Amino acid sequence: MRLFDRFRTKYKWNPRAEQAIYDTFIDLIKDRFRDNMKTLRELSKQMAKEAHRELPDEGYDIGILREFPPKGIPLEKWHRMCAHWNTEKWQKKSIAGRANRKNDLCRHTGGSIRFDQHRINLDKEEGKTVGYKKVLLQTHATKRCKKMLQDGVISENDFASLEFVTDRAKRSYVAYSQQLKDLYGDVDCDDLDLWKSLHPKCKGRKMFGIGSSDPDFLVTGKKSSTICGSNDDARHSQELQKVQAELEREREARQNIEARFELFQQELEKERADQDEWRKNMEELVKNIGKK
Repeated sequence: MRLFDRFRTKYKWNPRAEQAIYDTFIDLIKDRFRDNMKTLRELSKQMAKEAHRELPDEGYDIGILREFPPKGIPLEKWHRMCAHWNTEKWQKKSIAGRANRKNDLCRHTGGSIRFDQHRINLDKEEGKTVGYKKVLLQTHATKRCKKMLQDGVISENDFASLEFVTDRAKRSYVAYSQQLKDLYGDVDCDDLDLWKSLHPKCKGRKMFGIGSSDPDFLVTGKKSSTICGSNDDARHSQELQKVQAELEREREARQNIEARFELFQQELEKERADQDEWRKNMEELVKNIGKK
């Protein structure tokens, strides 16, 4: 891949990490590519609206967008892109994606980090296994709410002041907190069965607040709720520590690559801007010569 070849001229790394870095680079390219394509469609949609064309509030009329290529996109390439977006397969994916983004199950503030990785990070920061309520706040509270919690303005039990990205998230958090207290008093503990009982409709599907993570580990901090002998417990604990350490290394490595990729992308954008400026100057120079 030529773009990766160019990237590797900017940075150096251990040859043994080559494949991992390449895989991360490709993942980032895929993520940015989707975002960039959406930006192009939105720019085209805005151009069409300014031309007083009728468009749906949600989604795209690709047949109309085809007539409005964004600045810098050759018409022939734009038509090929629109032909791809106009297929039944792509349209179905687009509709499904919009539906998922409206679904409470998919709305959270955890970013691209898996929920179980958030638990690992919080456990590491606190130096102990944190309660599931803290994980819920980290993944479903608003940015403003997290700031108030961090500054000590409010506490985890100030239910009226806590802010979440969805009403469902707040209802679940409050119900779980109150029922935990009713069952166990002020004892600091968690109960996966209780959380499951609050979301009976999630049976057989991804559970709310859990996603694709291991429910036992995410809620209780333990790899499995199955009762094991002491030897099994020790072995599982060691295995979990190894997995946590590996996930942490992968997270740090990915953050490092993302930072480098961001700089690399900024350099590419600057080069394109310089090339556009040079092209404009040359066109202006040719015009002036023609006038003489």
